[in-house]
Amino acid sequence: MATDFKSIGKFEQGAMIAGAVALILSFFESYVTVSAGGFSAGTNAWDSYATLGVLLLIAATAIIAVKAFAGENLPAGVPWSLIAAGAAGLGTLLLILRAFTYSDGGLGSRVDVGPGWSGWVLFIAGIALTAFAFLSSKASGEKLPQGNRGGHTTPPAPPAA
Repeated sequence: MATDFKSIGKFEQGAMIAGAVALILSFFESYVTVSAGGFSAGTNAWDSYATLGVLLLIAATAIIAVKAFAGENLPAGVPWSLIAAGAAGLGTLLLILRAFTYSDGGLGSRVDVGPGWSGWVLFIAGIALTAFAFLSSKASGEKLPQGNRGGHTTPPAPPAA
């Protein structure tokens, strides 16, 4: 069944746009910038464990897109938007941690290391993706599967006579 972009929910639209923006920003060489004197260099988000963060954002966006355009092909009873929100949240956290723990190469106070402009915008896109995926979950009424909580089980009702 073909679905156009305008017919899906606003939260799904927002999540897919934020995911696309995050993917594009991950390739810019100003995710983390290193400056010393008159020299400045940068790196993109495909570095160290930030790579896992970007891959989690891509996975979250893909889950939202598949749910929006081909939801009938996904197993029922699984909170897909909530899974996407968790993946996006973890991915964003990894991106933020990597940007702020980037090594200065042992040069100390002579070097300024930190997120560049695309890093800051990438953080915002990841947070937006997480928020839109969570709001999509709330709007669709998804609930967590009910498991055996606390080890107590309710016995089944006896069969009718």
